[in-house]
Amino acid sequence: MGRGLISDDIINQIRDRVDIADIVGHHVSLTRAGQNLKGLCPFHQEKSPSFTVSPSRQIFHCFGCGAGGNVFAFLTRITGASFPEVVRDLGRKVGIEVQESAGFNPQAAQFGRIEQVNQAASVWFHKNLQDAKAGEPARAYLAERGIEPVTIARFAIGVALGEWEALIKALTHQGFTSGDLAAAGLTIAREQAGKGATGFYDRFRARVMFPIVDLRKRVVGFGGRTLGDGTPKYLNSPDTPLFKKGQTLFAFDQAREAIARTKTVIVVEGYFDAIALHQAGITHTVATLGTALTAGHIQALRRFASNVVLLFDPDAAGVRAALRGLDLFVNSGLGVKVVTLPDGDDPDTYVRKAGAEAFARLEAAAPSLLDYALEHSVKLAETGSLESRIRSVDEILRILQKSEHPIEREERLRLVAERLGINQQRLIERYPALMAEQRKPSGQPAPTAPPKPMPAFKGVPEERDLVFLLLQGKLSPADIRRLNPELFSIPACQKLVACALAHLGSDGRVELRVFLDAAMEDPDCGALATEFSLRDDHFDDVSEHIKGCLDQLDRKRSEAAMRELISRLKGAEREGRWEDVQSINLQVNELQMRKAGTPVAGTVSLVKE
Repeated sequence: MGRGLISDDIINQIRDRVDIADIVGHHVSLTRAGQNLKGLCPFHQEKSPSFTVSPSRQIFHCFGCGAGGNVFAFLTRITGASFPEVVRDLGRKVGIEVQESAGFNPQAAQFGRIEQVNQAASVWFHKNLQDAKAGEPARAYLAERGIEPVTIARFAIGVALGEWEALIKALTHQGFTSGDLAAAGLTIAREQAGKGATGFYDRFRARVMFPIVDLRKRVVGFGGRTLGDGTPKYLNSPDTPLFKKGQTLFAFDQAREAIARTKTVIVVEGYFDAIALHQAGITHTVATLGTALTAGHIQALRRFASNVVLLFDPDAAGVRAALRGLDLFVNSGLGVKVVTLPDGDDPDTYVRKAGAEAFARLEAAAPSLLDYALEHSVKLAETGSLESRIRSVDEILRILQKSEHPIEREERLRLVAERLGINQQRLIERYPALMAEQRKPSGQPAPTAPPKPMPAFKGVPEERDLVFLLLQGKLSPADIRRLNPELFSIPACQKLVACALAHLGSDGRVELRVFLDAAMEDPDCGALATEFSLRDDHFDDVSEHIKGCLDQLDRKRSEAAMRELISRLKGAEREGRWEDVQSINLQVNELQMRKAGTPVAGTVSLVKE
């Protein structure tokens, strides 16, 4: 039986039919690096790619944070899905039915039920929009916004009816319970007057509905735009076990392939903005869900894109939204630009009026986020009062601090000084003091560097090299017969050697695939296994190097045994245990003779009288 309730045979069949490079490539922008593929790690922030995928070995490893494993490990980590969920999803993609033995997973059942009720609600909303009478106001509104029927179908746009319990009645008729709808965030509890009993009403009423779909093509939540004067104008599903607004982006599922192809993602603020750009053929577009950009959003974007284009409304709120991204994107490894639209336009209206080509020209001429923020602060410094000028200058210096290259920083400082009519030296003098203020303790814990999985091999390079060559399949059956986990001092090496010896084929060699699979499952040695599997170390004479490493292990074992025997011998002589002295002396001499390759010739005490 395999992990969970799925057989090993099914797991192996699925793994044999999928290519980890294709799977990872849907989440991470990869480039060829010799026999492997590299990209920015989706599990920690980095500027230089250290995330490596091996198509030949069907594994991945990040040399920065130590994450690694096979295709199942990657998907469980990046999607948050359970192992059985990942296996089932991959099974469906490759045409393998996954059957589980008897058992019950409450969390998986809850996730599955929320997914089912959301899907049913999405179908119902979309059906309402198609209804001749019920959907007419919403269709008219969408037509007014320039949304074409094919786009409506592509995004499964629908409408929530105005009645208080229309969705409740429709879905309970399909077999869903009030608890199912509440868990999905589709209803709101209320107290029935005078009775104290709890009832529910529909969260979304008289709204154009936008299903929010994750990268696994699951409807995880909804956004609704009011059709009348109701408030709020836009309403989102609350967070549920399946839906987190701070980690989810609208239209990401539709945009993923275009983002991976162009290595660029456009981020807008609203549903209609994203839909309008997709309709215009600008399909590498996503939208936030009424929230500011978060670290979770950026982590998701980094999986596919190298460049980000921020496209917010040109009003004060849009400017603030763009500026908030400055700190978030620092050290993200992403190139970030800000497109500024003409006054009076938002992304929706501009692309409908000017078209995709005009937008492409704006994007090409867009400044970096750093320069955008700098220009904004310079304008404030040019026009404000003395106090506001001082504050703006300090903000400018803070922004300049985020410029990575010292030459770029110096040039920007010169240009700012010229534009504001300030002596450059005064800005330079203010700069260190301001930076010192920023470095004062804030009560927040400092970010920690990602852990390095590599054990300390100082003094034991032979253990490192033997394990590396073992994982590369370079040890002969004769070499393997000399292996003993007890010869190794590094715990991770001990486990890897023991695991290898447990997976020997009939020819006396290690069955690499099953060995590696088993090793990656062990939290104590999995990171070392994937890292060594993907390293590219070379030795002039592999066979001779292996023999030298094994001989060194034997010597260290003999030396350790000798030290232990001598310690015991000293203790026995001090305590007058002469029979023990004689026995230990014999062992010492035998060890010495074996080391010298000569026959045993009597006993001599090594302890001074």
